[in-house]
Amino acid sequence: MTAILVGLVGHTWRRQQYASMSWWLGWWLLATLTWTPITVTTGSVAGITTHWWANGVWVVRPLQKASIDASFWFNIVMTLPQGWLWYRRWPRLNRLIWPLLGVVTGGALETGQTLGNWLVGLGLWVDINDIITNALGVVLGYGLAKIWQDKWRGDSSCS
Repeated sequence: MTAILVGLVGHTWRRQQYASMSWWLGWWLLATLTWTPITVTTGSVAGITTHWWANGVWVVRPLQKASIDASFWFNIVMTLPQGWLWYRRWPRLNRLIWPLLGVVTGGALETGQTLGNWLVGLGLWVDINDIITNALGVVLGYGLAKIWQDKWRGDSSCS
């Protein structure tokens, strides 16, 4: 995956498409953060209903009390930049599309984890909460970029 993303970054850099290049770099960073086979626990996992499937741990019940820990909030913060970069790339999208972009982002990351678990047994958690929080981070990042563009820069164009 890194080779593909590096190729896309190089391609957009050569064409001087810096917003697109930043977007692909954002995807590489998110993929690295979410697909690296390490476990970071920021709280107790006791009380979270999980299932073992396809060489990984699955959480399919959203917003369980024990699921809302520091990693829950980190997932929002982690995808704020990608939402900002979505805006830099496509600034005129209807705001009703923003949640869909967030779900696509979170879904792509969780799908990558699922494939990593299934193909090489990474043992990563595939968590519905991550899709929710990633989507929220993208929506907030997109909204903040729009506010920044409209209010502080004083124009509606995007470079």
